[in-house]
Amino acid sequence: MDAKEATMVVREYFTSIKKIKFMFEVRSVEKKSEILSDDMWIVKCDIQNVFEEEPISYEVGVADNSGDILYVKEIT
Repeated sequence: MDAKEATMVVREYFTSIKKIKFMFEVRSVEKKSEILSDDMWIVKCDIQNVFEEEPISYEVGVADNSGDILYVKEIT
């Protein structure tokens, strides 16, 4: 998996849970190597619903080998 694929996994995740149109902007993508577990991608992004004035920032962990979402947390 590369950074683009990890970003697409995150976008697809938000598309599946949102029922309205939204803006998706990636702030950063980095690969984190874990000693005791598999590598993961950390994707930081802004999600803004069309009716909201301010975006909400999220950090999403994506497993490198499987593409599974490991966690999603809102960041401020």
